[in-house]
Amino acid sequence: MPQLDRIIIFTQIFWLFLIFFSLYAILTHFFLPWILKSLKSRKLIIETNSKETNLLIREIEIKHDSTKELLIGSLSRVEIYLSKNLVDLKSGNLDTEMLTVDEKIARACINHGLYCNTKLLDSIILFSKFN
Repeated sequence: MPQLDRIIIFTQIFWLFLIFFSLYAILTHFFLPWILKSLKSRKLIIETNSKETNLLIREIEIKHDSTKELLIGSLSRVEIYLSKNLVDLKSGNLDTEMLTVDEKIARACINHGLYCNTKLLDSIILFSKFN
C-alpha cells in the first residue's frame, strides 16, 4: 500500500510538525497579545461600570433614606399639629356638628399617623432622576 510507505510517512510527519509549530509560533507571538489586551480592556470596563453602579446605588440609598426621614418628620409634625388642634377644638365653643366632624377627622389622621407609618413608608416607592 503506497500510503504506508516509509518515505511518504516521514515527509508527512516532517511537514506536519513544521506547519504546526510555525502556526503555533505565529499565533502566540502576534495574535495572543492582541486577544489578551482585548480581554483585559473588557475586564477594566466591567470593573469601572460596577464601581459606578455601586456608587449610584449608594447615592440612591442615601437619597431614599433622607426622603424617608423627611417624610417621617413631616408625619410627626402633622400628628403633633393635629393633636394640638384636637385639644383646642375640645376646649373651644364651636358648633357641635362641626366639632364632631373635625374630631373624627383629627382622630382618623392621628390613628393613621400612629399605626400606619411603617406600612405607608414601605408602600411608597421612590425613584430619583439621574442627570
